Order: sequence, then C-alpha cells, then structure tokens
Amino acid sequence: MNKTTMGMATAALILIIIAFIQGGFLLVSRGFIIAGEKFIGVFLILIIAFIVAGFVSILVPQKLVSRWLGKEAGWKGPFLGSLLGAMVPGGPFFFYPLMAALTVSGANVGTMISFVAAKTLWNFARLPVEIAFVGVELTVIRFLITFPIPILAGTAVDIFLPGFADKIRDDIKRLQLKRTQKCGDKID
Repeated sequence: MNKTTMGMATAALILIIIAFIQGGFLLVSRGFIIAGEKFIGVFLILIIAFIVAGFVSILVPQKLVSRWLGKEAGWKGPFLGSLLGAMVPGGPFFFYPLMAALTVSGANVGTMISFVAAKTLWNFARLPVEIAFVGVELTVIRFLITFPIPILAGTAVDIFLPGFADKIRDDIKRLQLKRTQKCGDKID
C-alpha cells in the first residue's frame, strides 16, 4: 500500500470514529450509504474515461500527437493544448487519463501543463454558469486576466525544464505497466 492510500485510509478511519462518537451506527451507516452513492455516480465516469484514454492511445497516431502537441509543434503546442483543455468535458476522472494517454502518445509535457491549466481556468463549458452567477463583465475580466496563464505555464515548462518530457513519459508508462501487472496478478 502506498503513502497516499495509507493517508486516505487513515483519514477515513478517523472520520468513521468521529461519526460513531457523534451519532453511533446510524450516522456511520449514513456515511457509507452516501459514499456508495458517490461511488456509483463516479464509477461510470471512470470506466468511460479509461475507455476513451485507452482508445486515444491506440487510435490517434503518435505522429499526429507529436506534430500538434509535441516538441514539433513549437509555440503552437501550449496554445493548442490550452484550447483542447478548455474544450474537454468532464472532471479530473476524465481529463487526467486523457492527459496521460496524450503524453504517452507524444504530447510535450509543457503542452499538457497548458492542457490542465486551461481546463481549470478557461473551461468553456463553465462559462455560461459563471455568467449566470456573476455576470458578463466579471466573467470577461476574469477570462482576460487568466487567458495567458495556461499558455505561459506550458511554455515555461518547455523553456526551464527541457528534456523533462521523456522522464515524465517514462514514469507514466511505468505507472500504467505496474497497474496492468497488478490487474494480471489478480486475474491469475
């Protein structure tokens, strides 16, 4: 078990104990019911996200990814990664597997930093909700101020951390291989 899993398990155990002290088995069971509902809601998204990431890995040619999102793209990479990040639907369960698949397929690390930063700052699907709650003026001001950040973040990674892409790509491949081997071990 890794440190993250241990930390989350410890936090869960502490919360279960607190719930028991405050409300007994009834409160603990309510917590588990809500957790189960959330799990079911997220499970489908996770399955779909991993299916999309898997098929992106095998169907999108590496030459295409390298040309538009890799080193070959130059300054266009962070810009296109930002646009892609702003347009990708869903939350982290969807866009992180996609980011990993694109990185393994040849996308530059700086471009993927732009992808994630734009998903957070630009998110085109969120703009109508933002306008509805805070108005057009504040949304436009926020968007204009944050517009250069994803592009600059990706460009900065490319400039200040050259060669980092290969190490990260290898790390992602190693993580994916480790998960695949664990799944194979459980099947055997």
